[in-house]
Amino acid sequence: TVLALMCTQEPIFHCAAEVGGNGDLFTQRCPSVEGTGRQDAYSALSMIALLLYWGLLLDLTIFSMRISAYTLVCGRVLSELGLFLGGLCFLVLAFSSSIGALKHKSKDFSDIPKGALSLLEITLGMFPTEHFMSIQKEVPVLIAVSLFIIIVTVLLLNLLVAQLNGAYHAIYADMVGYARLNRGTIIVSTLAGVSDKRWDRFLFALKLEEKMEFNEG
Repeated sequence: TVLALMCTQEPIFHCAAEVGGNGDLFTQRCPSVEGTGRQDAYSALSMIALLLYWGLLLDLTIFSMRISAYTLVCGRVLSELGLFLGGLCFLVLAFSSSIGALKHKSKDFSDIPKGALSLLEITLGMFPTEHFMSIQKEVPVLIAVSLFIIIVTVLLLNLLVAQLNGAYHAIYADMVGYARLNRGTIIVSTLAGVSDKRWDRFLFALKLEEKMEFNEG
């Protein structure tokens, strides 16, 4: 589906009837493409396609039981990460709305959207350092932001680490068996696409019908 959408937005296809002024046949710049947003859509679809491609490479983890089990564990503990993100979103909305109700002159918390963005940047460590100077001038805002940082960094992040650690130890023992089953599933699905002629050639190369001589030792 993604590849089909990429074909509909491929700039080369739309410019096929228009050869560039420099004589380039496979040009991506022509009047029918520029200013239409097709290049932006194609680049976004290309990013999605590459992410899906790298996701397919996860099947190669079946060559190592340890790596395969680790990959399955990562998939199982995503629910814990989802709980953390849900709690973080609740705190961001709660504190941004409460700070927005305060009387202050801080532009970073002038309304709920800006306040939520600023709190999210603080959580991710992306908030500009010089903007903290303006927050320090507003004591109520400083208290609210400090309380938010304490709850998120001290409580939520440490709780996330504890949850992931507990979930990992509880699930990993069973994941080794699931990894073996996953390897079998991938092998069976791969064999379904092998032609009969190629399979017969493989069996003939094994020479299973030839008798083996068992020597001493």
